[in-house]
Amino acid sequence: MSEVFQIYCPSCNSKLNAKASLEGQTRNCPKCKTPVLIQRYFDLDDPALVSSEAAAETAGTVRPMQLEFHNRYFILGLDRLIAVWEGSKGWHVNVGTGFAPARTNIAAIPDQGVFAFVEMTMDSGVPQKLLISKISSRGALTVLFRDAHAILGKLEEPTDLTVAQKDVLLRYLRQSLMSSVLDGADEVVAYLTSPSPP
Repeated sequence: MSEVFQIYCPSCNSKLNAKASLEGQTRNCPKCKTPVLIQRYFDLDDPALVSSEAAAETAGTVRPMQLEFHNRYFILGLDRLIAVWEGSKGWHVNVGTGFAPARTNIAAIPDQGVFAFVEMTMDSGVPQKLLISKISSRGALTVLFRDAHAILGKLEEPTDLTVAQKDVLLRYLRQSLMSSVLDGADEVVAYLTSPSPP
């Protein structure tokens, strides 16, 4: 019997079973027909992975293993929001007049620079905390149009947001969330309104 593992469709976020023999290939999601790269993101039973996770946490690098449907993710440049990921919508990139799907707006994805990747953990729809990592490898963001989860492999060490980045993210959250939701997000709002450490 062939080994099976679970993957998620980057478009509709459906949980799918994939045969290990198909790893590295692309197949259409049976629910929404979007092409999905069959790639294993983690195996909780793999002792090598567990030890590498422990080593990463010891070194201060905490990297999510996959995008979680209930959380939100952002990629920030020096002074603008580059991309957002919100559940079943997939990655959307800033095209100047708003956000559009990364899959059809590849030209809007910068291929070099230093970026901040922000995971905003949510609890019952309310932002709880921000986990921030640096992305600096050339061409790292180009994976956004290929596979929603692939960007996680490009994350580097934890970082902090600049005052300009905090302002951009807070303005976006104020536009996209109801004010009552932000009223319950004290820790996130406090961080985004505080000056960056020296």
